[in-house]
Amino acid sequence: MKQKIKEYAITKRQYLKPLLIYLIISLVMFWEVTINFFSSVVNGYGDVYQSMFNLWWTPYSIFVLHQSPYFTNFLFYPIGAELVTQTLTPLAGIFSLPLQALGSAFAYNFLFFSSFALSGIFMFALANYFVKNRYAAFIAGLIFAFSPMHIAQSYSHLDWTIIEWVPLFLYFYVRTINEQKARYAVFGAISFLFLTFMGDIEQGIMVLFATIVFTLLYLLFDRSKLLNRKALMNIGLLVVITLLLSSPFLLAMYPYLTAGVFSAAQQNSAVVSNMMWSDNLLSFFLPSYYNGLFHSLSLSYTQQIYALTYKGVSYQTNVAERVSYVGYAALALSALAVYADYKRHRLKNVGIWLALGLFFAWMSLGPYLQIYGTVSGIPTIYMLYRALPIFNIIREPGRFDMITTICIAMLAAYGFVTLTSGKEKKHAFRAMVAVSIIILIEYNGMPLSGSFASQLITSTNIPVAYSQIGKIPGNFSVLILPDIPNSSATPAYYPGLATYYVTAMKKPIIGGYTSRETANESLSVSLMPLSLSAAYLEQGDGLVYPSPISENITNLTMLWLANYNTAFISVQLAAYNATSQAQLLGYLSSAFGQPVYYNSTEETAMFSTEGAVRKYAGKSIVSYISGNWTPGYSLCNPYQQCNQTLASMWWGQNPRAIVLFSPKAQRIKMSLNSMSLTNGTVVQVYLGSNIAGYIPVYGRESSYHLNFTAPQGFSEIGFYSNSTASSLQQEYLTYGFNNITFTAT
Repeated sequence: MKQKIKEYAITKRQYLKPLLIYLIISLVMFWEVTINFFSSVVNGYGDVYQSMFNLWWTPYSIFVLHQSPYFTNFLFYPIGAELVTQTLTPLAGIFSLPLQALGSAFAYNFLFFSSFALSGIFMFALANYFVKNRYAAFIAGLIFAFSPMHIAQSYSHLDWTIIEWVPLFLYFYVRTINEQKARYAVFGAISFLFLTFMGDIEQGIMVLFATIVFTLLYLLFDRSKLLNRKALMNIGLLVVITLLLSSPFLLAMYPYLTAGVFSAAQQNSAVVSNMMWSDNLLSFFLPSYYNGLFHSLSLSYTQQIYALTYKGVSYQTNVAERVSYVGYAALALSALAVYADYKRHRLKNVGIWLALGLFFAWMSLGPYLQIYGTVSGIPTIYMLYRALPIFNIIREPGRFDMITTICIAMLAAYGFVTLTSGKEKKHAFRAMVAVSIIILIEYNGMPLSGSFASQLITSTNIPVAYSQIGKIPGNFSVLILPDIPNSSATPAYYPGLATYYVTAMKKPIIGGYTSRETANESLSVSLMPLSLSAAYLEQGDGLVYPSPISENITNLTMLWLANYNTAFISVQLAAYNATSQAQLLGYLSSAFGQPVYYNSTEETAMFSTEGAVRKYAGKSIVSYISGNWTPGYSLCNPYQQCNQTLASMWWGQNPRAIVLFSPKAQRIKMSLNSMSLTNGTVVQVYLGSNIAGYIPVYGRESSYHLNFTAPQGFSEIGFYSNSTASSLQQEYLTYGFNNITFTAT
């Protein structure tokens, strides 16, 4: 008995030492986070703030609201947001609940650093199982935990920082096959549960796909272990237990698995968009942008490697998604492993890892091969993957190099064993230290300049006003401006901040940030003129309301605020330059009175809507567009036949509509200017389901008036034409409107 206890203690110690080393390395590497452990996190802009909301939301929804965490009306109020395909990390939220009492930054950073340490030790376990060499296994853990891919993702995505469960699952899956013991199937199922719900659903889908490929490769390299009754039964047991353990989450998801959810998951999944999230071939061989030692060097090829220009158009990309540097030390060890194993065993030992790694590296290149600044016409295997239902929800091909990194780590472990074969233990130890230092130099994620370091962390302090709102009883929403993403390199920064502020208010907000919002969620924000004007002001374009309708934007805004039960409007002052800030605050003061809270240090101003909404909302005729309206100027750039009149019109697809609110039943006159690309177009006008009139539209701009009786409340005015599509662009029809007004007669 004493001997067994001693052996157990020795076994555990061999894991404890490397675990502590991996943890220390991460604390040193991310020193700017370490010294601000309770007040700052890595600066992933909107995505990081979304992750902090997720950590709070899951336990709050389950333990306080007693509802599914996969839907929230705290974002995009009042319609709410579906979170099935979002970066929810539900188990991370539940397990970090006690830590959140010490602050959101503390909870986030605990998960952040523990993920690096656990990624290392679980990869250590997987490699050691195969190579039976702790020094080699340590190097494998180092490669996986501190790979540039992992470091880059950690600066943006908590769900892809928590990747430690992937090598642990593979460890138990292989042992399930090789040793045919049911306990490994159970442990494998638990690991899969954790990688899917401590990470996110995308990670689960990717690992499922990788497991299928791995199993097929196993049939090629070692089918005798797999093709036997006991192994197959244990794999079946693993699947069954995984489904049982996942069932609470799957059942919670089920009501929200709608067409809108899947279309949101697939948004931006066009080939060009996939290319924006793909690895450039040379990114495997050039040091990462986040490497403090080589950061200046990386700037010389940032535009060629991390940006995308396709058919003359430049696209905004996320650097973190296109980092895939392997490192020459890891490549050299991998090459040594392949060479040695080919000579001795015809790749029996490393063949499966080589094939799997190459396959997923190929996948990570996206639809078409990109080499330096050139997009070739050479398609990759990802083009076939895009056609697989469910699996193709993963729209970011570059993330597949996580599987490649595991394979590189395994090959490097085999290579280190070959390198130190026959050497004394002390020489092997020295070799391990030397190789580890080289790898850390190549992989380093430590910013060495203060200016670069300051860009990579962000404060988690929340302005006092939001905590004060949280103390106000009652159900109401808050509008935090700007609430529409902008066109900068960090478009979701301020909507992300607003999402994070919900954790202090515990009140719903109009808008917010989810990485895969549905069309209805986006529409719920863009319908409010104030939101659109705030977005235009952020870009320096002035206080405008882009619409074909010539309306009093204040009246329509008041109506929406009343419908959304909005009690406060807050402005994130840092989003605006001095001119735009003065315009926005001036407008809000004229509509709602002086701010009830203003703090220039916190860069927050807040207005109460109560008096203004009660006074004005629902007292006048207001209207807004619905359906497929497109401003003409957006059609003119690629089509030279556009002229000034055409550009000023609003075009679109059939049917188009205007929603009208009338405070009482009354006669109303609709006036508008119209234009057609072909003479003789007739547009049918519907009030509800009844035809209210016909608009003859000509090749020149002309005026039109229509009188009708509007019922009290909301009604819809629809427009439809049977005319053929124009030559301008096939999906846009031949008629356009502008300067639409509604007046009581």
